[in-house]
Amino acid sequence: MKLTKSVKSVIIAAGVLLVLGVVMMVLMLTAPKEGESSSSDITSAIVDDTVNITGQQTDKVLKLSVSNENGNYTFERQKRVVSSTDSEGKVSSKDEYYWTSADLKGVPQSDTTVRNFVNNLAALPAKSVVEENADDLAKYGLDDPAASAEVSFEDGSVIKLNFGIQNPANASAAYCCTDGSNTVYLVNYYSVSGAYSPINRYANLVLTDGYNNDGTNELDYLKIWRKDIDEDVEIRFMFDVAEEAENEDSIITTFNTHRFVKPITAEIDITTGKSVCNAMYSMTMDACEYLEQTEENMKACGLDDPFLKMTFKYGGNIRTLLLGNEIVSETEGGTESSPSLTNVTGYYAVLEGTPGIYSLAKDNAPWYTFDVSTIISRQPISPYIYTVEYVTVTLPDGEFKFDIDGENKRFFHNGSELDGDEFKKLYQQLISSIGEEMYTEQTDTAPTASVRFHYKSEYVNTYGTEEDVVEFIPDGGRKYIINLNGRTTFKVREIYVTRLIENVDALLNGGTVSYDW
Repeated sequence: MKLTKSVKSVIIAAGVLLVLGVVMMVLMLTAPKEGESSSSDITSAIVDDTVNITGQQTDKVLKLSVSNENGNYTFERQKRVVSSTDSEGKVSSKDEYYWTSADLKGVPQSDTTVRNFVNNLAALPAKSVVEENADDLAKYGLDDPAASAEVSFEDGSVIKLNFGIQNPANASAAYCCTDGSNTVYLVNYYSVSGAYSPINRYANLVLTDGYNNDGTNELDYLKIWRKDIDEDVEIRFMFDVAEEAENEDSIITTFNTHRFVKPITAEIDITTGKSVCNAMYSMTMDACEYLEQTEENMKACGLDDPFLKMTFKYGGNIRTLLLGNEIVSETEGGTESSPSLTNVTGYYAVLEGTPGIYSLAKDNAPWYTFDVSTIISRQPISPYIYTVEYVTVTLPDGEFKFDIDGENKRFFHNGSELDGDEFKKLYQQLISSIGEEMYTEQTDTAPTASVRFHYKSEYVNTYGTEEDVVEFIPDGGRKYIINLNGRTTFKVREIYVTRLIENVDALLNGGTVSYDW
């Protein structure tokens, strides 16, 4: 039978109504009865950051006391008067508040971390009100709170905040209630996480000053003693080069900033050796592991007999750092088919004069493992020309001494003045014995050529080095071994020595010194 258009429309409409009816019936059957709560009520509620749980202001707090599984500690507000002078010379003063805790036992605190924590709890906002007359606080972990914080205010009121478990569906939130109340709030976990933490969390982890771009706190020196090396290491800032860099008429011979004076005299490569020097600035620890440097704690961390002792000076301050045992992490495993692996993540550390025992990340402690030979500059020495009193060049056909008059910027050989520009080009070669490959095997072979830099008294007083000697020893092939102050360091191409002989001859006979080597 053929259906008319109107009949088809009636059938379609009836079908739609039937579907809607089924949907409505399902919703009615599955809806919770009045007074019942679904299992999701704990993890869902309307967000309302306008609810101030304490009803107070952050600047009204006098004291904050914390209790958790790690112990108890208190922060108390202190006041000091701060004076300032404006552009017209008028002096004004105002009260400034700060926080202290005797429970830190003298360990420097992070003022920012403490202040943020106090402010967060003083006027704690709720993400939501989860349940108002809760008859079961246990499901929120509030029957036996994981942490509590008692906040005392200027008006004499005291509010105790209890903190329970983190939200199972969202770990960035935690349950909270005021003591004696059954109203449960959901709060930002990261704002109150300090209440769950030990007081060590509030230790200041930045233990040294940062670098000033004006150069007023350059690293003057760094002295390292380490159990696994035979000779101490000493690094010094090249003040002479830095001073000449301020002179627009000076020709700077190196971009390096520091040099070894022990166990070898050589510059530190500005790239590969950068971390060894720069890690002293804004030295940031990972954590404060112990508040007290007791004999027991020091021994447990290997700091009673440290692996490394380092003394350094910058900004006028001399400090000593001790590094003890390695801190290792272990991956999951431990079976024959999947053995666990250990990984060194850092070291226990003490900065003498600063209370506390800290952990220092491996990447922030390059001194623990660095090798001198790997950070020597390929241009091992480049003393500024006017810090040198004379240079002696020894070649197969004789010895040549060149005197340098730094005050008048003149150069002489056997009393005869030399062409200044040509001598500077020769000097540039003398300090440019670029190492092409590392080579540290000692040799008794006599050198073919040598260069001796004899320094002025000012240089000697700064670095403790009267002279540096660079020797060029044939390796039996087409290269020369560079022997710096008795230690082999690199190899250089044979052409370097060939050109040195030619350039000395050209300088003494009115020729042109060549840069081509």
